[in-house]
Amino acid sequence: MKKLFYLALIFGCSAAFSQTATVTWTAPTKNTDGSAITATLTYNLYQGVQGASLTKVQSGLASTSATVTTGLTQGTTQCFTVTAVVNAAESAQSTSACVAIAFPTPGVPTQITVVVH
Repeated sequence: MKKLFYLALIFGCSAAFSQTATVTWTAPTKNTDGSAITATLTYNLYQGVQGASLTKVQSGLASTSATVTTGLTQGTTQCFTVTAVVNAAESAQSTSACVAIAFPTPGVPTQITVVVH
């Protein structure tokens, strides 16, 4: 039985254009054989540009969320997957969640005037 994680991305951008992404997921409750998970889980987070191989960017995560502050290159689509780890055994990677990292949009011009001569 294949277990899937549910991933959610929350993307933030400040006025200085520093970007972060928060990745959240739901923990599995069963092993692939259907038995209940009774040991403590940790998680590994993988990241990469859409269409390319994903690289492990965080490991040993104790909670079901992670904040990413690197690799969020503007003009790319970044994808994330998560694995669960128990007793040194790592699950298959979850279904990926992807987000487009847009270029910042300039503010709207204001105080427009017209002078007729």
